[in-house]
Amino acid sequence: MRAVGLLLPFVAFAADTPTFTASSVVPINAAPSEPFRQFMLVSIYGRHLGPDPGCTPDRGTSPEPAELCGVSVTVGGRNAGLLYVQEKQINLRVPAAPEGMVDFVVTYNGLSSAPVPIPFPPLPTSIKLTGPAYIDMPIWIQVGLPDPQWRSLRYPVTIWPADFGGHQFEVRRDGVDFPPIKLANSFPKSFSGPGGLGMIGGGSMLGLPHEPKNRSRLPLHLIYRFDQPGRYEVRYTGRDMGGQVLVRSGWLQFEVQDFPPSQRTAWLAEMRRTAPSDPAELMSDFLPSILAVPDRTVLSMLEDYLYNSSDLVRKYTMYALYAFDNDLVIQEIPRLVEKRGPTDELAYLLSWRRNQFQPQASALVHSIVKYLDSPTPLLSSGALQALYFVKGGYDWKADPGMPAFMDNQVLARADRFIETRDVTILQPLALYLGTWKADQSRDLLWRIVEQGTTVRGQALICLTWIGDPRDLPRLGSYNTGEIDYHLNLAYGAAAAPYLKGHK
Repeated sequence: MRAVGLLLPFVAFAADTPTFTASSVVPINAAPSEPFRQFMLVSIYGRHLGPDPGCTPDRGTSPEPAELCGVSVTVGGRNAGLLYVQEKQINLRVPAAPEGMVDFVVTYNGLSSAPVPIPFPPLPTSIKLTGPAYIDMPIWIQVGLPDPQWRSLRYPVTIWPADFGGHQFEVRRDGVDFPPIKLANSFPKSFSGPGGLGMIGGGSMLGLPHEPKNRSRLPLHLIYRFDQPGRYEVRYTGRDMGGQVLVRSGWLQFEVQDFPPSQRTAWLAEMRRTAPSDPAELMSDFLPSILAVPDRTVLSMLEDYLYNSSDLVRKYTMYALYAFDNDLVIQEIPRLVEKRGPTDELAYLLSWRRNQFQPQASALVHSIVKYLDSPTPLLSSGALQALYFVKGGYDWKADPGMPAFMDNQVLARADRFIETRDVTILQPLALYLGTWKADQSRDLLWRIVEQGTTVRGQALICLTWIGDPRDLPRLGSYNTGEIDYHLNLAYGAAAAPYLKGHK
């Protein structure tokens, strides 16, 4: 940092508490009446705010420092970036700030000012419907976010169709809060993989192969079911990763009109006929539109997309199943597996909802094993993944011979699977073999290890699941910290001579 003006001895600095008022906190290069917002440049005027000679950061410092010449400023508990500090003035950049009254606190040489509350209203934004609103039909809301917040909006926001992340809506009907859709099942969530946090002003969005044609609109009908005509109101709120409000619209009134079932049937037929093939357009327009009413007809339309060549489309469609009636899904998914086979996504669905599919467990296995012979890796790997989940996750008391039946079915095809060297097949094969404590499974896993493919690490871990003491010396020769962890977990004290001491 460099000093501006004549440097004075440190002892000459006054050790008084910093003081300033709300009226002396003003925006830089903006009208005094302009609302405070995050990342705005602001000046604070007062007394004992810093050293008498002014200080600025060293040239080229980025981002602005949170401490400068003994001075720091917090805004709502977050450190501000400092541009200039002096006895009577501080210039700073506001950090990501919450909505409402936000405390500014200046600290200089260990002495802190009293909190000075400053109002931070949310940024205004505009919303509008993209067309007329009808019952049981898609209702899209265009959101006109200011710069740079508009970069945080693009549907789909996450891989879960009805998850808009930090983009939220409230709806009222005749002045009364209108309840959102309540799903019978909550879907499993993970912030790894293809999903994103989807927060305005931070986080990440679902990665798409390219930007969709209509970027800044959201499908309101996925979180509210409009099945009755009438007058409604909607308001949008954008929140940051901490849940604080950054952007808010006013209330928009709109009329939902009646729509005959025959017209909806004709519309669905036209949507099926003109469905795009592009993954981005499927997920940003076609699929969310037809999900306005998740009924049997729409479920039949989703079938092809559960087998789409794009893994993102398959995942999005699988998560869309959580909007459908439980009984319909439990009835139709086993039929679909029988007719077209399991995919990796359907395997996860069978696992997550195993309590509901349990009564059909044996029939499911017989449907799945047929697809072990599929020449299509999507189906053969899906069959292996499904058997891995079904064998370990379902209750086989009523059919105790079924686990051995599955083992024999996999064993009969294992040579061919290994010879493919296809990672998408070898990965679920290794997982399945790890559930089978037998010499045959151990030998097959060692063959996968010896191939040296990217599945080798998984095969080694699966060998520790089997936990055969004969494998311990050989496993101990693999010098990785992850293997050490699994050796210790599986073999306990017996593994100590073979551990490499990785941290």
